[in-house]
Amino acid sequence: MKKILALALAMLLVLAVFAGCAAKQTTQQTADTPADAPKSDPAADAASDPEQPAASGEKKTVKIFQYKVEIADQLLALADEYMQLHPEINLVVESVDSTDYNTLLKTKFASGEAPDIFNNQGYTEFELWQSKLEDLSDQPWVSNMAEFTKEGISDADGKIYGLPLYLEGYQFCYNVKLFEKAGITELPRTLDELEAVCTQLEDAGIPAIITSLVSWYNMGVFGANVAVAHQPDVKAFIENVTNGTENFETNEVFNEWVDLVDLMLRHTYKDPLTTSFSDQISRMANEEAAITLCNNGAWLSFMQINPDIEVGYFSIPINNDADYNDVLFAGVSTYWVVNNESESKQEAKEFLDWLTSSERGQYYLVQEFGFVSGLTSIPAPEEYVGPLSAAVAEAVAAGKTLGWEWPRYPAGMTEEFGVGIQKYASGACTKEQMLEGFTQSWHNLAG
Repeated sequence: MKKILALALAMLLVLAVFAGCAAKQTTQQTADTPADAPKSDPAADAASDPEQPAASGEKKTVKIFQYKVEIADQLLALADEYMQLHPEINLVVESVDSTDYNTLLKTKFASGEAPDIFNNQGYTEFELWQSKLEDLSDQPWVSNMAEFTKEGISDADGKIYGLPLYLEGYQFCYNVKLFEKAGITELPRTLDELEAVCTQLEDAGIPAIITSLVSWYNMGVFGANVAVAHQPDVKAFIENVTNGTENFETNEVFNEWVDLVDLMLRHTYKDPLTTSFSDQISRMANEEAAITLCNNGAWLSFMQINPDIEVGYFSIPINNDADYNDVLFAGVSTYWVVNNESESKQEAKEFLDWLTSSERGQYYLVQEFGFVSGLTSIPAPEEYVGPLSAAVAEAVAAGKTLGWEWPRYPAGMTEEFGVGIQKYASGACTKEQMLEGFTQSWHNLAG
């Protein structure tokens, strides 16, 4: 853990250097870098890049529009370095919050300011944008795509339209020190065991769970996905809800999932309806509560606030079947796609190739972004990606994952899930009314 903390702090120092003098970036690989980790020597990369062009002629602009704001500064540093290696390219990066992204993306296309590379979540979003996407099936990195990453970004003919930039996962995370203080020696694997753990924490004077319901997003996306992903056949369930042969109010899994929601509300610290997501992260980092729902990116946020924190993870239970609950929810957080009408699409493809194949590109993906790539050719040592990201990679390899299913929903359904949970938490509706509302909203949005 000390090594992880030291490296995390070192990453922060590197980011500070990038922000102030990115043009002089000379970060070297440390002596204790694992042998299979992406290298960090720009000189070596430049020497090994046979396609590096001469610095002459008119520059071509490649515009990247993306919503992973947590890597905004790192992307700017990457862009600066790429332009040093490829002086004929002007790489422009624009990062915006995910809640505004789709609206702004449509506006850019409508106004003639469309980006060359942009985010796509796959499935229904892929279908929505497919006419604007370049076929990337012939790109060298396609052969290294993890098999399950292909479905969400491929057409009926198997053509691939996006790079699986980032695999992300989420579970319950917990404060190791607070668990030890409360005398908890075994992690909960069932709903009853989670109830007992929360009670034990509270008996020791430690708030159990911190939850944010100010925004619909966290529970609407991640929370509801627990129930959807646990369906015996997710694709069939979605089709059946759409055609009216199934509903949420009689679905066994969704009814079990409400038991989990009830437990979280029963043992939550502070009022979740007035707790923002930033409050959720900061209070967890400051050890004001012991458990929260979080994804990969939360680890570095915790470390930035409290470098001494020690965080562990356990599966999200919705019933008392330990084996049933023993999964991690993971999927492609985002694909990077190329605009097929771009005047710089060849240059965009070359950038994606460099990002995924060069030492420096992989260095940024892993050591600066902290990403678990959807390409099997890019390693993800825990020293750089953090414990949850490493757990994601391990769970994927072991086949112990359930998917991120919200890209399959009708547009707007994640918000309806979130708003419904907010109403339920406030007492404005019953369990039955919440589930009936989900069914009605789904039908309305699906048309």
